[in-house]
Amino acid sequence: MTQVFGVIKNISLFGYVIRTLIVGIIVFFVGKYIPKRAVNQLTAYDFVLAWLLGALTVAPLLDGEISFKYIIVPLLTLFLWHCIFILISLKNKKLSLFLNGKPVILIDDGKIIRNNLKKHFINIDLLLTELRIKNIFDISEVKYAILEPNGHFSIIKKESHRPVTPIDVMLSSKPVDLPLVVINDGKAFDENLIKSGVDKEWLMNNLSMYNIDDITNVYLATIDASKKLYVAKK
Repeated sequence: MTQVFGVIKNISLFGYVIRTLIVGIIVFFVGKYIPKRAVNQLTAYDFVLAWLLGALTVAPLLDGEISFKYIIVPLLTLFLWHCIFILISLKNKKLSLFLNGKPVILIDDGKIIRNNLKKHFINIDLLLTELRIKNIFDISEVKYAILEPNGHFSIIKKESHRPVTPIDVMLSSKPVDLPLVVINDGKAFDENLIKSGVDKEWLMNNLSMYNIDDITNVYLATIDASKKLYVAKK
């Protein structure tokens, strides 16, 4: 065990393999149990945390003389402090703004705020690219363009350029329900058939329209609220 966990001056190939597996397990559990905002919203604070955790975790791979015992305490300390900072920032707005930053307006009512672009090292080409991604090719259509703390761009169009919604024309819209999976890789889900108000006989009758007489030949089948069946064969 000392050939893996301890200090090793001349680590063997087998030792590297075992250490790599251990590092993979540690990274998995760190990623699994660290609060999800560090993954979904990579602010400056989260980037530093992820970089430090990564550097500490791979240290035993880069240097055989670094024992796993030397990285456990720093990892647990960073993990604990991260959780504490998140809990405090949920109740303290000033700390939250300090750790996460605040949104920055880049376009205000069709006018580009050049000072804010310079402060965040954003050139006009990058701004135009982000607008094109949002299907906007004319800056005059933009009410607000906002740089979020996690680096994403939020674009709000002017009222006259926003798409019409059912509520704008006083129309009632149908609720959107997620289709239910009734067959997955050749296996039928009876509970989803019951939820959809159909049975296996109905399912087989509809599958016959796709020239399918055996469920095992179906890779995926879903059914929506209107009993519309989607089928993908193997």
